[in-house]
Amino acid sequence: MNKNVNSNNLDNQFQGGKKIMEQDRFELVSAYLDGEVTPSQRREVELLLATDPVAKHLYQRLLKLHSEFQRMPVPPKVQPVEITVDRVFDQIDRRSKRNFVLGGSAIAALCIAFISGIISNSRTNIVQLAENYNSETVQIALNEPVIEIVNPNNVMLTINDPVLQIPQPPLAPLKNQ
Repeated sequence: MNKNVNSNNLDNQFQGGKKIMEQDRFELVSAYLDGEVTPSQRREVELLLATDPVAKHLYQRLLKLHSEFQRMPVPPKVQPVEITVDRVFDQIDRRSKRNFVLGGSAIAALCIAFISGIISNSRTNIVQLAENYNSETVQIALNEPVIEIVNPNNVMLTINDPVLQIPQPPLAPLKNQ
């Protein structure tokens, strides 16, 4: 029984070592594709690819993945955060100004409507009075004035003589007491 435990333990260690070897092999092949290996590592990878079909299959998959990455479109350059923040605040300012202008326009329209309503109501009363008032037609003389206008050069006023005679009250006799 002790043999089984030891053999399982050895198998686990072998598989763990195998996993480490596979990970090392993967990193080595990946570095080979990226051109980041030393000349001795390059010879080791080339020997591994020539002799190990699993390593060759891994190399083929990584090569395909590498070429797919090379063909991927490059995303557009991202703007700096400051520019984005400035644009957001500019847009907020424009909205505030637009709301202010729209609100002011609405208030002005209401004021104009209110004032025109008051004026139109008072005008209708004037029109009604004019329509209800039955009088003789008024004639306006265009060439002759209705009232005689006095020429100011012909008027002469005297200071000591009044224009109209003011009657004096009768004098009462004084009584001697």
